[in-house]
Amino acid sequence: MVIAICGYTGQGVETAGAILSEVLRAKGRRFRTWRDFSTIIRGGLTSFEAYVDEGAGGEAPARSEAVDVAVVWDEAAAARYRHRVRDASGWFGAASVEWIPSGQRESLDSLGFNLWALGVVSCKLGLALAEVERAAQEHFHHPVSLDPLRRGYERARGGPGASACPPAAAFNPVAIEGTGTDDAVAPPDTVTLSGNDALCLGALHGGVRIYCGYPITPASEILEYMMKWLPEVGGRAYQVEDEIAAIHMAIGASYAGMRTFVATSGPGMDLMTEGLGYVATIEVPLVVVDNQRGGPSTGMPTKTEQSDVRHLIHAGHGEFPRVVLAPTGVLDCLQVMQEALNLADLHQCPVLVALDLDLALRRISVPWDRVCEVLERVPVDRGRTLLPPAEVTGYRRFAPEEGGPVRTVPGVRGGGHVASGDEHDERGWMEPDFTAVRPSLHRRRLEKVDHVAYGRPLTVVGSPQAPICLVGTGAFGELIHAAVTLRPDRYRGVMLRQLWPVPVDAIRRAAAGAETVAVVEYNARGQLAELVERAISGHRMRSLRRFDGEHYTVQEFLSALEGSLAGRAMGEGRA
Repeated sequence: MVIAICGYTGQGVETAGAILSEVLRAKGRRFRTWRDFSTIIRGGLTSFEAYVDEGAGGEAPARSEAVDVAVVWDEAAAARYRHRVRDASGWFGAASVEWIPSGQRESLDSLGFNLWALGVVSCKLGLALAEVERAAQEHFHHPVSLDPLRRGYERARGGPGASACPPAAAFNPVAIEGTGTDDAVAPPDTVTLSGNDALCLGALHGGVRIYCGYPITPASEILEYMMKWLPEVGGRAYQVEDEIAAIHMAIGASYAGMRTFVATSGPGMDLMTEGLGYVATIEVPLVVVDNQRGGPSTGMPTKTEQSDVRHLIHAGHGEFPRVVLAPTGVLDCLQVMQEALNLADLHQCPVLVALDLDLALRRISVPWDRVCEVLERVPVDRGRTLLPPAEVTGYRRFAPEEGGPVRTVPGVRGGGHVASGDEHDERGWMEPDFTAVRPSLHRRRLEKVDHVAYGRPLTVVGSPQAPICLVGTGAFGELIHAAVTLRPDRYRGVMLRQLWPVPVDAIRRAAAGAETVAVVEYNARGQLAELVERAISGHRMRSLRRFDGEHYTVQEFLSALEGSLAGRAMGEGRA
């Protein structure tokens, strides 16, 4: 079942979604949410959608075009869903939307709309009113009037005494407490996770105990979560004055031997680029998360895009090594974050994680056991890092050695060295004989990621006999999985996780035998397609690009994909 609530920023649409998600989570229901909100604090349209499907494939239900129930505040909100709601019985809203059937609209106060909408969708999802009321009171932490919630619930039920709402058990294979069934079982221990949540959990499990950040949409949640969670495990998080300060504080923490990372979005990535070259020159590990949004400049802060790929691969003056990874799902964020921390330690260089807004902000329900299983897949590996109370003699920090230089941190006896951004010799001393160190030390730095010790450069789904190979990353993971599930005879999928260095051999193997390779991405210039073309030749290539800030539904994606394969234009904002 698909529900949608659409109003304006300041009306608490997000709050209604959060309460609904908590009730669904507590019931062990399987769902995925989608949030679309304005860039202005008050006045712009904002939507919350929930996709509840116990039998969907993949890690969670993907976005679907058809909506079963839409609750809207006015005509502008209704226009968003005019062509998506299945039939008239699914429309509910304020009295001002006169074409909605009279029995499905009501005169509402602007600030009570969110609770009224919550009541409507809760009824239609078969949730018990008492449970929703309890969740609402717990969310607000202080007494509030729940009269709008009750009125919305009754309105969806068809009035006092009516029974238009289905019983909860009709939507949930897990018996609901209080239904009176003798074989009722408790719902599984379920959590809701966003991509941002998962990155933070992966970081904590991977040993991060210090975080420095500066707020920026859509990465602000990462700072908020680390501020909340790090003290519980003995760590600290700091909000600093800007992104330049954040990355350089993180460099200092890494130099001191602590695992850390920084997270930002496009405009902040511009500022952090200054620190990337320093990280590479002094050869300390650091993970940098770029939570991509629409650009350039301020761009579209609340809309998704995958247009920073070139920046992540090439930004910074001079030449220096880096690794770029991209998660392909929410659970994958748990694992990729830990792998990025390990790779940064192993190769002593920056590792950049390319997230995108839709994947960062989408929430899925998932059993906690599943989260723990994914977290436990990646043991911590600090590479050639010596920590106190280790001792060394005759130490040369940047000397070439089998497996790479040994890195010491303050407190290792005999391991002192200079960490200068100036070109230096093997001891770190500045003003060496450049004609000697550049062909040796600099070349060693550049070549150390020629062979990245990463075991999951991509994931292949579907049959190798399928003629069309879809290649994408990030938010496209769920869409590729859905396309392969719906059309296994036509599509196979490659979810690309290692963007740089390009995993040429792995891509060639995954695309072998395909008649057509279609690269799908959220940008205008085909930045991912450029990377894929490095790996394959002799294939018919197609590129599907969208750059209007919206995330495809499954049906939109399949239609646009067929148009791209046929060579038809996709319309404004798409190519």
